[in-house]
Amino acid sequence: MYLAGYDHCRRSHGGATRPGPRLLSFFAIAAGAGITIAVMLATGTLTSDLIVLVPVGSMIIANAMNACAQAMERFRADVLAHVGQIETGLSLGADPTTTVAPYVQSAVYASLLPRLDMLKSLGLVWIPGVMAGMLVSGASPVYAGIFQFIIVAMILSASGIAGLVATLLMRAQAFSSAAQLEFRPGIPGSDAHAQPALLRHHD
Repeated sequence: MYLAGYDHCRRSHGGATRPGPRLLSFFAIAAGAGITIAVMLATGTLTSDLIVLVPVGSMIIANAMNACAQAMERFRADVLAHVGQIETGLSLGADPTTTVAPYVQSAVYASLLPRLDMLKSLGLVWIPGVMAGMLVSGASPVYAGIFQFIIVAMILSASGIAGLVATLLMRAQAFSSAAQLEFRPGIPGSDAHAQPALLRHHD
């Protein structure tokens, strides 16, 4: 999971590997993939056998990483595109979280959109690789379909949690302790990844 966060940070920032973005990405990916896999193991839906856990876990972590990237980039773009509206709300006494609430919602939805589109066409337009492999190997079509549905549900769950956590962490660092907007276009450090609020409070 840490490698997934490191890779996402490196790709998102042109090779930059500052601690702040890595921790933000790691927390979001760990929350999405970790909670989903833990629940599946606790309920007995998945076994702890490496032959099952490694391929399934890698798919969950990869999708959580993609959702994290999509949510963070969408939130950053929306905030930078609406700086005037956000600062107007702040000047009128609005709570910082209220001023960016629509952009939090759109960022989480953007992180889920590819998975929702995949779910709509599942089994109708295309047959996923896991199900196709099981059918080719001679497994029961019903069992293969059930297992594939579980995988898709895990991907959707992990993506939603990772996107939500990433967006909330981004929102936490979008404002200073004085409720001033810190994301500004064209200003160094306003790329929404200067340093998470989780770290700033410990300076």
